[in-house]
Amino acid sequence: MSERRTALEAALQQAEGPTSQIEALNNLAEYLVEVDTQAALKLTDEAIELATRVDDSKGLCRALLNQAWAYYNIADYSASVITTLDALKLARASHFRMLEYDALNILGSNHNVIGNHADALQCYTQALSIAAESGDTRQTIAVLNNIGQMYGQTGNHQEALAHYRQVEAVLRPNSGSSFLLSIVLVNIADTYNQLGDREKALQYAQEGIEIARRAHHAIAESFGLMQAGLAYRKAGQPAAAVDSLERALEISRESVASLQEGSVLSLIAEVYLEQGQTAQALVYFERALELFTALNTRPEIFATHEKLADAYQRMGDYAAAFYHLKYFHAIKEMVFNDQADSRQKTLQAIYEVEKARLEAETHFHRSQSLEREIQQNEQMIAELDSYADNVAHDLRNPIGVILAYGSLIEGELEDQPDSDSRMYMEELMGAANKLNEIVGALLSLAKARQQQIMPQPVDMNEVLQEALTRVRPVAEAHQAVIEIDGTLPAVMGHASWLEEAFVNYLNNAIKYGGTPPRVRLGASPDPSGHIRFWVRDNGAGLSESALAQLFTRFERLGQQKIEGHGLGLTIVKTIVEKLGGSVSAESSGIPGEGSTFSFTLLPVTVEAAEHG
Repeated sequence: MSERRTALEAALQQAEGPTSQIEALNNLAEYLVEVDTQAALKLTDEAIELATRVDDSKGLCRALLNQAWAYYNIADYSASVITTLDALKLARASHFRMLEYDALNILGSNHNVIGNHADALQCYTQALSIAAESGDTRQTIAVLNNIGQMYGQTGNHQEALAHYRQVEAVLRPNSGSSFLLSIVLVNIADTYNQLGDREKALQYAQEGIEIARRAHHAIAESFGLMQAGLAYRKAGQPAAAVDSLERALEISRESVASLQEGSVLSLIAEVYLEQGQTAQALVYFERALELFTALNTRPEIFATHEKLADAYQRMGDYAAAFYHLKYFHAIKEMVFNDQADSRQKTLQAIYEVEKARLEAETHFHRSQSLEREIQQNEQMIAELDSYADNVAHDLRNPIGVILAYGSLIEGELEDQPDSDSRMYMEELMGAANKLNEIVGALLSLAKARQQQIMPQPVDMNEVLQEALTRVRPVAEAHQAVIEIDGTLPAVMGHASWLEEAFVNYLNNAIKYGGTPPRVRLGASPDPSGHIRFWVRDNGAGLSESALAQLFTRFERLGQQKIEGHGLGLTIVKTIVEKLGGSVSAESSGIPGEGSTFSFTLLPVTVEAAEHG
């Protein structure tokens, strides 16, 4: 047991009077939230009951916030949101500005983890305002760090780095902030690992490790060693990776950070597995599974069962692989059901509060005849309704079960290449993979609809080359010829989205083109001031009625039997419109003259180019 915990428990034993007891309960719970969440929850229950009984508003608000953070750490986001909103209401009513700051940060974290990144940013912005009002630098940089983590989770690593850099610039001259500096340096290392820059990841991880060691911040030191291990691993230095991870393991164990200890064990096992040392990997995976099972952390439990199934399958022990695969799917289904229920409850709680706020604003605006803002608020309410309804639908789990078991059965049938059973299994796996593609397209569509992106200057020639690489197998299978009409101009957009748009247009042009397909693409100025990118095929063309039905979910381009699911054009339309452009299609309807599909985007402005 740590000295800090021992001291806080002693302070609780010595506390006299309700106010002192509530403060001692809150201090101990605040410490235990990160290291012993279940114990922290029990303490918060005691603190809430006592604070309510003696009408200690500040103590009650602190206890609610500790409880909300504990719920967040065990992934009970609905309970965390409900408790945070209670604390936020109390903090605002009692003018506890610093507790309001804490509540906004926790609420922002909940929004972030369930994908409401715009709402998370709004919470963090409000928290920043309170920090600026108080002049507390530590609070400001804590929020900037949270915003950086939010951008990192959305895949916007450059924006994440920009926020981490702000924190780093403030902390480096401040010798008293070594604890916070170690955290942000390790976060920067994590970001560089995500970007694939192993040298910078290692550089920042090592600096963060050293600062954390001097500050006696064991968790940050352990996480820094994990990032260093990942950098070594991805740089092809397995011995250095294991050495770094073993040190992280030792620190995690000494700090009684069991969840982190299990994560490190799993990483070490993965390194051994990559080196073909399967027996050694199994030892570490089994130790990780024991820890996760003792903690009852289901997401980590089912993930470890999956890794064990893979390791045993590599060894040819199909019985053991099947055993772990069975538990993987059983526990994953439980987690899926729990998470779906939690997401629904979380969204419902957020929805009710947000709806009440929007309705109040609507009433205010209506009284002042601001119809435009009324329509915006009503649209936001409709979107909240739609989002709450759609989140509960997740199709991936049953497909994953089919593919996983099918893969095992295929392994058993390898010595029967001409049997009916092998043929049936190939048909089954083909259908399951096609279904998985459809689900992937649906999820891409949902992500494009929900994600908020700030358009940046994009080199469309690089985007096109990535798209051509992705469609090359389809093009070669159809013996398609793809011609590019000149160099493509840069535009304001989002590279990965625009790559998806080109891939969908090119796939359609190849599949619905002539025999063989001839595809031509290019760009030209549009009368609207936008740049129009077009893809032309040599297929049968489209009638006026067919053109009218394009870019609608599940509509296909023609009547002939061609593989596809009809979502591609809908995804393109959603992506382009989110970036401020438009889509269109043209065709004479004459066989051989084909069709031309296009989308428009804004050109890069001088100001954007200078900032880019």
